[in-house]
Amino acid sequence: MNYLSLLIVFVVRLLIVLGQVKSFGGNEWPTFTGVCELQGDWCTTQCQIAGGSGGRCNKVRLCVCSPL
Repeated sequence: MNYLSLLIVFVVRLLIVLGQVKSFGGNEWPTFTGVCELQGDWCTTQCQIAGGSGGRCNKVRLCVCSPL
């Protein structure tokens, strides 16, 4: 039962992330809101899922992804 609830939380979080990713082309990289406030390095995790090499939170708590 614990695994099922963890799976549901993971799927919901993944859907939220996929909804937040901006379509990017050229030199534009996706940004995420709300992940800088979470405990742990969710910024880098979300950027890696989106295809970048990592991410960093800026002064306004916006996660900015880096290219590969």
